[in-house]
Amino acid sequence: MNNQLSLNQPISRMIRKVPEITAIFWIVKLLSTAMGEATADFFVFKINPYLAVCLATVGLLIALLIQFYLLRYRPWAYWLAVVMVAVFGTMAADVLHIQFGVPYFVSTILFAIILVIVFIAWQITEKGNYILAASIP
Repeated sequence: MNNQLSLNQPISRMIRKVPEITAIFWIVKLLSTAMGEATADFFVFKINPYLAVCLATVGLLIALLIQFYLLRYRPWAYWLAVVMVAVFGTMAADVLHIQFGVPYFVSTILFAIILVIVFIAWQITEKGNYILAASIP
């Protein structure tokens, strides 16, 4: 697989690391989220839940490393990262709920606050948060 940037493409398209936001994007996003939920539940019930969470963590880290390594948008890497976020996120919410007794409503608020903090940090460091401006460093 070639990570070289092609000189035949417009520069804005070459450096983009996210797909174009279309109706197809949202359909695939919804399906990948559902798949992540189902995958997380499957592994937690089929193997040791602690092992499942550890494997999901490793899978997420590998998927993110691949996504960060690539110089431009690669559908397989992007969607692998999206699915692994869904798998890991489902497991993280379930751990808070099942192991620590945190109600889903409370964990939803907690994760929403964390997301706001991430967006604020992104706004401060990148001087904006327009998703299509996400590019290589």
